Amino acid sequence: MNVREMTLVLAEALLRSQFPPGTGQAPLPSSGQRPVRKLPLFTIAISREVGALGTTVATELGKRLGWPVYDQEIINKIAEEMGKPSTHVRGVDERHFNWLEECLAGLLTKYHVNPTTYLKHLIGTVRGLGVKGRCVIVGRGASFILPPETTLRVRLIAELKDRIKVIGRRRGISDGEAARWIEKTEKDRVRFVQANFGKDPVDPRHYDLVLNTSRLSAAECAGIIIHTLHEMMEREEPATPEETLLPSEMTAEPVGSVGGR
Repeated sequence: MNVREMTLVLAEALLRSQFPPGTGQAPLPSSGQRPVRKLPLFTIAISREVGALGTTVATELGKRLGWPVYDQEIINKIAEEMGKPSTHVRGVDERHFNWLEECLAGLLTKYHVNPTTYLKHLIGTVRGLGVKGRCVIVGRGASFILPPETTLRVRLIAELKDRIKVIGRRRGISDGEAARWIEKTEKDRVRFVQANFGKDPVDPRHYDLVLNTSRLSAAECAGIIIHTLHEMMEREEPATPEETLLPSEMTAEPVGSVGGR
């Protein structure tokens, strides 16, 4: 299977897992009673510092928009397609391996996941979700995979002390252990993006919004993101008359659950 085929196959499989047969993705809620034009197929891509509430904000967005949220679901679906345990796929998720690490890992387990193969599946899946649109993707370099014209790229940051508290509480570890875990995980994520997409994920110029979750709650962040999403959508060319939707046609569907951080 080539990358183009993989793009649609994995994305459609993820969509089927989020929405029961016969239902569709919910369009963006709209206020007022006048007819509204068809909305462009935007995607929200969330990049996050470790412990900056990336999954929490994404979940809040999913609830408000009626959009599916993809975080650990992406890894689980890739693992299924590769025929590998999801725990082993998580071992290469958002990490960069040099050739020596890759060789040693291949010798240690029969469930070895090749990072290059994982990357191809990841890019194909994220691109496919972007084609379908109206979803929230957490991490995995989505901001650098999807086209900026139809992607709202968000970066979440927070004070280190706050991130330590979040990770310590979630993982049940001490502040010192949380600080070390944050440092290692953050380095892995940065190296992953730099090595595979040639970008520095810390650079704020790669994003449309940079929000500080030490200053803003998850609900406040979601409100700002949704407002910006509406503004970006309004820049698109008006739809033709036959493409317009009436408010009665814009019934929200359930949003899928998310996992991970």
